[in-house]
Amino acid sequence: MSSSSSKILFYIKQHGASPLNDIASALGVTTMGARGHLHKLEQQQLLEFKDITNGPGRPTRHWQLTTTGHNHFGDRHQDFTIQLLDSIEQLFGPQGLNQLIDHRSKLQQHSYLTQLASYTSLPEKIEALAELRQQEGYMARVEQSHNGWLLIEDHCPICAAAACCQGLCQQELQLFQLLLNGLAQVSRSEHLLNGARRCAYIIEPH
Repeated sequence: MSSSSSKILFYIKQHGASPLNDIASALGVTTMGARGHLHKLEQQQLLEFKDITNGPGRPTRHWQLTTTGHNHFGDRHQDFTIQLLDSIEQLFGPQGLNQLIDHRSKLQQHSYLTQLASYTSLPEKIEALAELRQQEGYMARVEQSHNGWLLIEDHCPICAAAACCQGLCQQELQLFQLLLNGLAQVSRSEHLLNGARRCAYIIEPH
């Protein structure tokens, strides 16, 4: 796959369904050049398009990732992970699986608390948290909102595991709430497993 095609996939993964002009601008190429890459990615079943109408005039074609396109970004040994979780539940029952999730959560809490301990202000903690998530493959970033911040994760490297064991998602939300306890309220506003294109968390300072 060419460098330009990879950049297109990465751009759409981060920004969601996008029109041709935005994609060409982000890549620094002509619309004709971008269109050629888009059609190749469509033929490879990595991209698809939808036409969106905004007011009068012709609809604008927006390009978005297919399921295959999302899978292009990988999902950490997903087959092995799913089989392992399934085996644990069969051997030790739901209680055993929950104990495993709780143990992982405690390890994660300790690691994150240790790495965020040197940051005192809320903005610093949020940026540091996003950096930790970025390092773990979540394509995480922070945006300002009218009432605080948005922690956005454009990719979920454990999506396959989370789909068969949704306790993992709940534990992650609880982790963020613990890390920012006393400083902010954290709630999930977008959830990949509920049909959103990403996960996002609203962080509102107390």
